[in-house]
Amino acid sequence: MKKYTLKNLMDEHASHQNIAPMTQKRVQKIVVNSDDTEILEEEAGYVLFKYLGTKMALYPDEKFNRMRVISPITTYSTLAPKIKDSLMSANFHSALDCRYGVAEDTLYALFFHPLDSLTQEDFLSALKQLHNLAQSFGKTYSSAQLEFTKKK
Repeated sequence: MKKYTLKNLMDEHASHQNIAPMTQKRVQKIVVNSDDTEILEEEAGYVLFKYLGTKMALYPDEKFNRMRVISPITTYSTLAPKIKDSLMSANFHSALDCRYGVAEDTLYALFFHPLDSLTQEDFLSALKQLHNLAQSFGKTYSSAQLEFTKKK
C-alpha cells in the first residue's frame, strides 16, 4: 500500500492549480446555464435571476477582481432590535460563506468573493447557501445544515 504525505496529496490533488481564473463572462454563463435559475434580466456585468425561486442579482467586476451576489429580504428599518441581533449572531455562527448586510434600508443576504480565485463548484455552493440564508430569515438564520454555535 502506497503511503502519502500531506505534500504528496497536495501536489497530486490540488484541483485549483489547473483551472483558469474565473471571469465575468464565465460566472454569468454559469448562472444563465444553470437548471436551477430563471433569468429575469441580463447584461454585461449584471444578471437578475431567480435561483430555486429566490430572487438574486449577480454583479461581477473584473476591474476590481470582485463579485457579489445579493438577495433582497425586507426593509431593515422595520425590524425589531432582537431580529437585528439575530442577524449579527448569524453572521458569526450560521451564515457560513454568506452574510446578512444592509444597503439603502434593505436587508440582503449576500455572498462576495474575489472573482479570479472563485471556482464553479464554490460559486454553485454559494448560490445554494444564499438561497438558504434568504429563506431561513426569521427562523434559523442559517445558510446550511451546519452551524457553529457557542457552547452552552
